[in-house]
Amino acid sequence: MKFNTKNTSLLLAAFTLPLFAQESSQIDNSDKLKDSVAITTSSLEEASRNQQQINKIDKDTRDLEFEYIDTFKEYENLKLYNDQLQKIINSQLEEIDSILKQIADLDNTNINIIPLMLKMTDSLERFIELDIPFLLDERLERLASIKEVMDRGDISTSEKFRKVAEAYQIENEYGRTIEAYRGSVNFENKDFNADFLRVGRVALMFVTTNGDTAGYWNTSSNSWVKSTGAIKRSTEEGLKIALKQSPPTLINIPITSYE
Repeated sequence: MKFNTKNTSLLLAAFTLPLFAQESSQIDNSDKLKDSVAITTSSLEEASRNQQQINKIDKDTRDLEFEYIDTFKEYENLKLYNDQLQKIINSQLEEIDSILKQIADLDNTNINIIPLMLKMTDSLERFIELDIPFLLDERLERLASIKEVMDRGDISTSEKFRKVAEAYQIENEYGRTIEAYRGSVNFENKDFNADFLRVGRVALMFVTTNGDTAGYWNTSSNSWVKSTGAIKRSTEEGLKIALKQSPPTLINIPITSYE
């Protein structure tokens, strides 16, 4: 039995052709799938890159927003501080103007008050010279201190005036008080330690510490005069009263007049 070779070839060819067509179709589909996957992958990668860029832009935007908020708050704080500082500066400028005005007024005041204080000091010195000679060392020392202060430039005018006024006040108090103190006296060309009794500016008397001699200041003669027995006893009683060793009582004091 013989086969027809030609027919067989045709049959094989006819059988093979669908196989090749199917294989070719599968290859085409695979290529398309690969292309589709590649495109999808590329799209996903591009989308991922875009998303990352979007995320970065969003982060940068938020950072800028926070930075703006912080900067704005700092600006508001600085503005409040600057406004307050300006108020302080304005207040200081007003204070400086006030001080300058006070200095100018003080200069005008000094022109009038300094000569007045010098006259008051001279009058005080003259008054002490003419007054009864009680506590002379203390009073003359106070006067010398005032004179020294008057010549010093590091002491304010107000402080100088205070010292002058204080001295006048002390001298004024002497005129209405009774006082006992111990000191020395030259009497009849002899020096004695004595207890002195001052009754205002009316009388100044003494008794020596040994009790042997007593005297009083005569304003008419500006000298010490020997006390009588009665005046001596009154002086001793007055000393006890001034020292609060006896209750107040009436005593005899020598009255002399100024010439």
